[in-house]
Amino acid sequence: MTADLIALRARIAAIAARSPSPAGGGGQGGGTAGRLPANCAEELTPFGPVLVRREWLADQGEGDVGALATCLGLAPDELRRPLFLDTETTGLSGGTGTVAFMVGLAWRDGDGLRLVQYFLGDFNQESALLWAVGQCIRDAGVLVSYNGRSFDWPLLQTRLVMQRADPAWPSPPHLDLLTLARRIFKPRLPDCALQTIEQAVLDLHRADDLPGTMIPGRYFAWLRNGDPSVLDSVFVHNRQDVLSMVVLLARFETVLRSSDDLDPLDRFGRARFLEARGFEREAIREYRWLWSEARHGGRLMARGAVGLRLARLLRRDGRWGEARTVLEECWQTQSYPYPAAIELAKLLEHQARDLNAARRIVSDALGLLGFAAVPNPQWRADLERRLGRLDRRLGLGGGRAFALTG
Repeated sequence: MTADLIALRARIAAIAARSPSPAGGGGQGGGTAGRLPANCAEELTPFGPVLVRREWLADQGEGDVGALATCLGLAPDELRRPLFLDTETTGLSGGTGTVAFMVGLAWRDGDGLRLVQYFLGDFNQESALLWAVGQCIRDAGVLVSYNGRSFDWPLLQTRLVMQRADPAWPSPPHLDLLTLARRIFKPRLPDCALQTIEQAVLDLHRADDLPGTMIPGRYFAWLRNGDPSVLDSVFVHNRQDVLSMVVLLARFETVLRSSDDLDPLDRFGRARFLEARGFEREAIREYRWLWSEARHGGRLMARGAVGLRLARLLRRDGRWGEARTVLEECWQTQSYPYPAAIELAKLLEHQARDLNAARRIVSDALGLLGFAAVPNPQWRADLERRLGRLDRRLGLGGGRAFALTG
């Protein structure tokens, strides 16, 4: 039994000892009327009542999803029917003792957005909550979350098992926006937490937002004293999480459709994403623009990284002459030119068939690395292995041009 589960059971026992009629009246809704959170109502399910807050927001058009569908390999019809999902839980570490006491969901509804927040008024209402969430999932074309693939979705699946509920929940394609955010926006951000993305990418700024670490405590406070006002900020926090995902999905569509107005670092992230998804020609165009922009003083800090990625794709595309030019410039201008030296040596050995030139590059790189303030064992091992092979191919008997120390 986990520590979370022990603590959860202790809290439930304490609540039961204080009140002969716990919230929900044994799961039949008899004791919640005076303690319902604002704008919540009870709805019946085959497993008893569940608390829910419903909202409809106008002017939330579905927009275009063509670029996203193409890049992600999803059917456009699936992406036009997204179900946005976010949970609030009794603990932040997961595990079998953690319960999702609130599940926020949103989906397209005509020319607007339907937002639903299911809330656990009593722990014995969990089966009803899970059933209601499952009904929403059945109509989804794609499940959209933020870190949900690692946390929210596995947690809900675990709770299905713990409740011995029907395990045959539908399993639509899952789009975790955190994965896209890390690939595209990470080069210019300190982290990819949702609120960081909101401020730096979406220009959304929360006012008096409740920190996630305080949310479990607010729920247990409500269970203890029944004061619905302690939950207001929890509902607001969950609502904003869901709505931010709606805006972020539209932002990703704009980013993937065109890079013309992007920050150069976001453009670099976009190129990395396209490369990872196999759109190499488009990635080459982006890297080439960034390479040229950086050469003329553009705001880009990672010109060496751009050059390496550009050269690798050019070489893979058979344009090794262009790749050689880029790598030679990287080798000559970068403060840490060793990855460029390795890539250039590969090209000289295998494409240009110039073994002597390849050996000179490797030997010079090893010489520089010998004086590096922070030596890199991986680079050294690669360069020494490459030098040995080139010596054998040149018939030099594996000898070294000079002895290396340090």
